[in-house]
Amino acid sequence: MKKHHLLLFFFLLLSIACSTDKKYGACELKETDETLSFPIDSDTKNNFNIYSVYKDKDGKEYLTFQNFENNTIHFYDLKQQKPAFRITPPQEGSNGVGRTFGYYIQNLDSIYLFSFYEKEFHLINKECTLLDKQSYPEQKSTCFMATASHPPVRLGRTLYTCIEPNRLIEHDPVSFTIDMDTKEGKALHSFDYPDYPGSEVKLKRYGMEANYSRCYDGQRFIYSFHYDENIYVATPEHDSIRKIPVKSKYFDKVQLPDELTASPEDFCVNAWYNDLLYDPYREVYYRIAYPPSTLDKGVRSMELLQFGRKNFSIIILDKEFRILGETLFPDNTYNPKIMLVRPEGLYISDSHYLNPRFSDDILSFRKFELVEK
Repeated sequence: MKKHHLLLFFFLLLSIACSTDKKYGACELKETDETLSFPIDSDTKNNFNIYSVYKDKDGKEYLTFQNFENNTIHFYDLKQQKPAFRITPPQEGSNGVGRTFGYYIQNLDSIYLFSFYEKEFHLINKECTLLDKQSYPEQKSTCFMATASHPPVRLGRTLYTCIEPNRLIEHDPVSFTIDMDTKEGKALHSFDYPDYPGSEVKLKRYGMEANYSRCYDGQRFIYSFHYDENIYVATPEHDSIRKIPVKSKYFDKVQLPDELTASPEDFCVNAWYNDLLYDPYREVYYRIAYPPSTLDKGVRSMELLQFGRKNFSIIILDKEFRILGETLFPDNTYNPKIMLVRPEGLYISDSHYLNPRFSDDILSFRKFELVEK
C-alpha cells in the first residue's frame, strides 16, 4: 500500500514539474469570454502608458497606474476590480516632487518617482512625505523613463532604469543604474542606442526613438526598438549583447521616418514594432508589431496613436527567441499599449476608443490564452 502511495506521489510531482516547464510548438493567442473591468474617474483617461502590478507583503495585488496630468497614482484591488486608494504627491512645497512621469514601488514606504523634465528621482511614502531626492546633472543624457514599456527593475540593491536617446553625443547609453543605498548613478556605456535605418538623423521632432521597450526575464534584459527588426538580449551588467532578428510575417522592413518632415499620419500607417513583454507563467515573450495600415476618414492620427493604432499583431517567442507564431488582431478593437500578463492568461485592453463597446468610464481587458495550433 505504501508503495502505491509513493508511486502516486511521484507521478503527481512529475505532472507538476511538467506543467511548469511547458514547451510550446506552433501556437497562437486565442480570445476567450473572460474579462477584467475597472471603473475610472472622470479626470483619468483609459489610454495611459504608465502602469504596473504591485504585490504587497501580504500577497495582495494591485493594478496601479499614473494619471500624468495631476501626478496621481491609482491603486486598484486587482482581484476585486475596485479602487483601493490613490496617492497624489504635491508638485511644490516642502514635500514637492515637481511633475513626475513614471514610478517604481519598492513598498508603500519607498516609492520612487521620476521627473518629467530632469534626470532625477524623489523617494516618498504612501502619505506623500518626501524622504529623499537625488539628481544626476553630470550625465550627458536626457531624462529617466519609467513607463510600462521600460519599467525600472530592481536587482539586489541596484535599480535599473532607462534614459532617453541623445544622438548628439558620442556615447548614447540606453540604461542607467542607481545604487539604492548610496544613491550613486551610473550610465551603462557598454550598450548604446543601436543604429538602424533612419537613426542617422540627429535632430528629432516627435521623439519616436524614445518609444522602445525593455523587459527582464529573471536573467536577461531584452530590448525591442520600434524601428529595428532585431531584439537585443543583454546580461544585467550589459557587458554581453546578443542581436537576434525577430521579424513580423506581415511586412518586410521598417524605417524611422525623417522626423523633420514626417506627419503624424506617417506613424499611423507605416510599419513598426512596439512593446516586448515576458510571460513568466508560460515562459514565452510577446513582441507587438504594427503592419502597414490606412487611416480611415475622419480619424485623427494623434488620437489613434494614443490607443495603439488601427490594428497590430503579436509575435510569440520561446525561451531561445525562436518564433512560435504570430497572431493578427481585428481592427479598432484592442489597445496593445495596455496588457497584463497573469497566471491564467494574457489580458489585452479592449478600451479602444473606436471599439463599439468603448466606455470612457471603464478600463476593460479581454483574456487571451496561448494555445497550440
